[in-house]
Amino acid sequence: MPQVTGRVFITVGGKRINSKEGATLKFGGVEREAVLADNGVIGPMEKITAPEIDCTLVHTKEVALKEIQDIIDSTISFDTDTGRSFIMTGAFFAGGLSLTKGELQIKFQGIECREN
Repeated sequence: MPQVTGRVFITVGGKRINSKEGATLKFGGVEREAVLADNGVIGPMEKITAPEIDCTLVHTKEVALKEIQDIIDSTISFDTDTGRSFIMTGAFFAGGLSLTKGELQIKFQGIECREN
């Protein structure tokens, strides 16, 4: 029976971060949307989307908010417990930094995401 992905491990610039359960990866690339006319669907229209990682970090005294804000042109690894890895290159902090009750909400975007 195949294992289903349950946990992920995020590494930013070679340093593993303490992310909580629920991190998401949007692979990015071409996204298609139907173009409609009064007689139905004409066809798809494409647009490019950036790869994105949304995660929650556990905030401890070792976590410097300014360091997170300064992340730019980094490599982020999104590794699953099923052995699949996704590498985001040209990654940068994209906003969403908010600290509440020991948790940081963070968003990273990048230039490209590939599956290893």
